[in-house]
Formats: sequence, C-alpha cells, structure tokens
Amino acid sequence: MKREAFNYPPTVEVLKLLTPGSLKQNLAKSVRLWVILHSIYGDNSDKVKLELAEEFTFLEWRNLFFLDATKHHLRDKSPSLHTPKCRCAKTLSEWLFASNLGIDKHKWCQSFQKYYSIQDDELESLLLTGMVNSQNSQKSYSFSKSLPDGRLFAVTSRNLRDHDFQSLVNLGWLKAKKVNSQDIYSVVDTFPDFFISHVESAEAQSEQFTHEELSAFNNSLSQAINGIQRFFIHTEYIVHPQLYNRVELLQKQLKRIWTHDKIPLVKLTYQSAKLYQETVCCIVYPVCIYYYQRAPYLFAYGQTPKQDDENNWNKIDWYDYRLDRIIKLDELQLDVDYIDIPKHFVEKCHGKYPPSPDDIKEKMSAAWGFDIYKPQELLVLRFDQYFYANYILKTERDEMFTKIPRQQVEKFVKFYTPPASTEQKNLLATVQSRSPNDVYCKVYYRVNDNNIVMRLRAWGQNVEVILPLDLRQRMKKDMEATYNLYK
Repeated sequence: MKREAFNYPPTVEVLKLLTPGSLKQNLAKSVRLWVILHSIYGDNSDKVKLELAEEFTFLEWRNLFFLDATKHHLRDKSPSLHTPKCRCAKTLSEWLFASNLGIDKHKWCQSFQKYYSIQDDELESLLLTGMVNSQNSQKSYSFSKSLPDGRLFAVTSRNLRDHDFQSLVNLGWLKAKKVNSQDIYSVVDTFPDFFISHVESAEAQSEQFTHEELSAFNNSLSQAINGIQRFFIHTEYIVHPQLYNRVELLQKQLKRIWTHDKIPLVKLTYQSAKLYQETVCCIVYPVCIYYYQRAPYLFAYGQTPKQDDENNWNKIDWYDYRLDRIIKLDELQLDVDYIDIPKHFVEKCHGKYPPSPDDIKEKMSAAWGFDIYKPQELLVLRFDQYFYANYILKTERDEMFTKIPRQQVEKFVKFYTPPASTEQKNLLATVQSRSPNDVYCKVYYRVNDNNIVMRLRAWGQNVEVILPLDLRQRMKKDMEATYNLYK
C-alpha cells in the first residue's frame, strides 16, 4: 500500500496541531515532530525523506537521519556541532524559513502573533533559542529549554525517542509494539482524523484552547457573516448583577493604572470568602486579570487576606482576588503612602524585574491548579481506560498527567504511607484489586485548591485518588455524605 504523503508546510495552524497546549511553550518540539513526519511520510521532493521500511526501530531512523550518528548522536549526550552537513547543525529558524520545506518568515510571524500575545523581540528569541526571554522576567519559562546555538536537533537520542517519537505514537502518527524489549515503529495507513479535519481549514484550531487561542478564535469569528452571527460563547458567570458596575469600574481603574510607566502599589479593601466574609485590607502590586471558570480575578503580589493585620509584612505572596469582592481599590502615592511599606517589597515591585504575568504562567505550568500561592504535592490518579482515552489522551491534560505503571504506584504508596500500617496495606490491596486495564497518572497539584476537588468530583467514578491519603479521605467523606442525602 502506498504511504500517504505528509507535504504540509510549517504554518502556525499545522504546528499547533502537532502538540497539545500552547505553541509558544512547545514550538521547538512541534517543529521537530513536523520534520520527523516529513522524514517518514514525505514525498519524493522532500530532501529530508528517508528510505525506511514499513517497520523500523528508532536507531534505524536515527542512523539514516543524522551523519555519524553512532559516534555523535548518543543516548544521553546532546550532539556537538560535529559537521555542518549533519541535520543536527540546522537551526529552528532554518528549518522553518530557509529549507525547501519552509515558508515566508514575515507572514509566519504575523500569523503567530494573531494567536499569541508576544512582542517582536520575544518572538525573535523564541525562533533563535526555542524559548521566550521576557524583558519583564529574570528567567525564562520553566517549560522551555534553550537550544544550543538554536540547533533544533541538538538534543539527546533519548529525548527524541522517549518524548518526540512517543508523542507521535500517542497522537496516532505511528504505531508501536514491543519485540524483545525493543520498540518497533510502523507507519499508519491514514493520518489522524483530528489533523486532517482541522488542517483543511485556513483557520484550523486544535480541540483544546489556551486563553490566548480562544481570544484569537473569537477575534476571527466574532463579526457577523452576511448579517448573521455564527459564533457564540456560553460561560457561567456567577457575579451578581448588582455588582456589575463595581466590577466594570475596577477594570477601568486597573486599566488606567497599568498605563503608568511605574505601576503603583494599591490598597485593596476585600471581603474574603475564605475568612467567612471578613473585610480585610491588603497592600499589593496589581499584575493582571484572569477570567477563571465563573468569575474574573485580580492576580496581585503582596499582602494576602490570610493576615490578621494590614501592617503585618511577615508573609508576602501571590494571591487571586475575585473582582466582585473588592469593595475598594486605592492607588497609593509614592511620597505619602509608602512610608510604612518595607523597602525590599517596594524595590522588587519597582525594580528592573517587577512581578509580571509571565511569573503567573510559570507557576501555573509548574503544578495543576489555579491557586498558585498554595504548596505543591504529588497526586496519583487511577482512570477508567475508556474515560482516559476519550477525555485525557490527546488533550492538553495528556501533557500534564504523566502515565505510570501500577508497579510504580505501589512504590509511591509504600513511600508516602506509614510502613506496615493498616492504611498502607489497605491501599496496596485496593490498587492490586483494580482492573489491569486501568490507567494510572501522576501530577503535581496545588494542595487544597478547591477547583481541583470540584474537577475530581465532576469526573465521578471515572477517576480515583490514590495519593495523597488526606485527599483520598476527603473525596471518600464527600461521596459518603452525598450518598446519605440520596439513600
């Protein structure tokens, strides 16, 4: 059977379909996957096309793709620039714009900026190094790793095999089987349906949207077509109508504050739900507004509602303030209101690298949860195999949740529970009694983040919390209480 040809140019829309999540976070990996697909499925005009059998190993692909691969492209060592003729010498930008497969750089950048809020210099940094270096942050996003000299394939063979090739298998671009403990890959007869159905449209969109992607999608379809509105967004909004004016005024006030060259500190008078509607005052540095699930929140850095006294500066942290619970926002004056504020806090907020939205994105990418100020802890989940295949696999959660074998789950149980305790014995017995077809995943989550608890409740019997024990017990008690209401 003749293989289907992968002859798609590296448009932003095509690259977005090759990795879950934001392309701004995963550009280098997405371009590598695009090149690998050309090497396997390309047509005769592709200079990168390899002569592979219907079934092949990773090492067979590696040895054909690179020069002197056995000497320079090792399992755990990134290749040096051993010869300019090797494909590992080519940079990310060269693959995109200077190869026979490439496209116009100016048009590509314009398209990228329609989807993502990114400055020209940050986009140039992304194309040069594979990561965004923001002027507003001392460090780059934690999810990115800089490419040596911008070389796209200057990565270890293990990275290519365990991450890139495994992603192609997970997304349905390749089949894989084990033969004598070795992975054998084989080509597919037809490309994944999700790719074909989306790439045919010039405004292709992946099935999962980041907030930036949804904004771009809205911009492209928000106008009526031939006098008829064709695009609608339905969101649950729990802010009471009586508070709409307050929220709108706060947004206008913050918008004006953020136009200043030096953003001032503000004093929030806040009615905290976590403190049983107690009204507290907090001095903070306002950073940005997030709409999350059902309401808008102001992310700010400084004092938090946990503190008993507005003059208590012992704990400075991030916090998300629901806008409709902010009773008053006062802009502080530098010469008058800053007298009792710690100098180190003012210097951080007004220094070269003040708290920024990039800091929030980095913290959100580090663990599952919205409350970024809460500590992280290991969460181990068991999924029903069909639920996992339909709602986790090939979605943004697929990148977040790491699949682990049941044997590793048992090791986690032994490590995180008291040795030889009743809890440990019962939990091990429970894990061993579950179906061998179930899927286990690990993820770091924000402890006591109620949004995560609500998500786990919504998944119901399709998911089981294995660890930590306290969260497992909480889920059990909540379900028993619910059952008692209905029995």
